[in-house]
Amino acid sequence: MKLVSLAASGLAELHDDELRGNQLNLELEVSVWLRRSGAELSTVPRALLALRGALLEVSSLDVDKEPIPLVIPDTKQAVPNLCVYLHGLIGRAAASNRCERSELVEVALAHLGAVAAGARLTS
Repeated sequence: MKLVSLAASGLAELHDDELRGNQLNLELEVSVWLRRSGAELSTVPRALLALRGALLEVSSLDVDKEPIPLVIPDTKQAVPNLCVYLHGLIGRAAASNRCERSELVEVALAHLGAVAAGARLTS
């Protein structure tokens, strides 16, 4: 959950121009998330897809019309691709809810935490 939280907050704060070109800012951001969370790079795609699900759950977007990102086996390429996709999704979802990017991320993380807590209770 810590990795998802760091990723969500980081993606909400990134600007469009930071995702163009060589994406060095994004690579550094992912490196910080990994270091702070203690996670391995191989776990990032699953965490980002969990974030995607939470964002869609709390937004007013039509889930059936939202593209499903393809996750390629090369994690070093998959992670930046997913981050760029999620950055756009955060923007679309925030606009659909008429709120700030950071507000939407907070709601999505709270939702994801509640779902995870519920899953632990039923296990």
